[in-house]
Amino acid sequence: MKIVVLTSDSLRHKYIAHCLAEQLNLVLVITEKKSPAITDTSSLDKEDAALIEQHFLKRKESEEEYFGLYRDFPSTSELLEIKHGQINSPEVMEAIKNTQPDFIILFGTSIIKEKLLNKYPRRIINLHLGLSPYYRGSATNLFPYYYEEPECVGGTIHLATPKVDKGEILHQFRPDIRLGDSLHYIGNKVILKGGEVLPEILRKYEKGELKPKKQTGSGRICRNKDLSPDLLRNIYKEFEKGLITEYLREKEKRDAEKPIIE
Repeated sequence: MKIVVLTSDSLRHKYIAHCLAEQLNLVLVITEKKSPAITDTSSLDKEDAALIEQHFLKRKESEEEYFGLYRDFPSTSELLEIKHGQINSPEVMEAIKNTQPDFIILFGTSIIKEKLLNKYPRRIINLHLGLSPYYRGSATNLFPYYYEEPECVGGTIHLATPKVDKGEILHQFRPDIRLGDSLHYIGNKVILKGGEVLPEILRKYEKGELKPKKQTGSGRICRNKDLSPDLLRNIYKEFEKGLITEYLREKEKRDAEKPIIE
């Protein structure tokens, strides 16, 4: 089974690539630079800018703790580095075509356009950090805290479609949340578990042992531009007020009210 992964360039992205390379035949890694707009604080006042900068610093420190061993992409895979926004370029299309992959994995890239999706129907699979359909789009493991729904934090492995995070689901999972976990720790636990289960899910899907299931129900569409400093500030306050403690106290009941496909 030949695999291509389209991803970004942080430690968490390199970790997922290593998980695929260690268990499957990862022939090509296409890594896209992150958008500078995500961490840009130039339009904010001093207090809000400091909050955003501290948030990303804490995320980086936590990511170092979890994935610090993964400084480079797997040396056994071909590597193509591209600028942000070039994920649908002819160069990428040609590189994928030359590998003749069985599956293409998406994790943390810009939105893939229909030209690529149509060329590899039902063979492009997205590792979405969030539980669809409850939370779709961007920052989907942050917004649940704002709405006091830690039970909606997790990961979804689904078929990629033109409609964002709406494809049929292969598998979903929740992280092992413990008392005292920060939102960054929980986020990295999701990624850690994603790397553990993704290769096996791909094997089962390739063998026909796993049938994709259509998404049902509705949820929230999340956008990075809606993740304002005030919203992020409220999320941190919810943690300080015992959001996780309250969730763990009735975890079984709350998880059951938001069922997932496992």
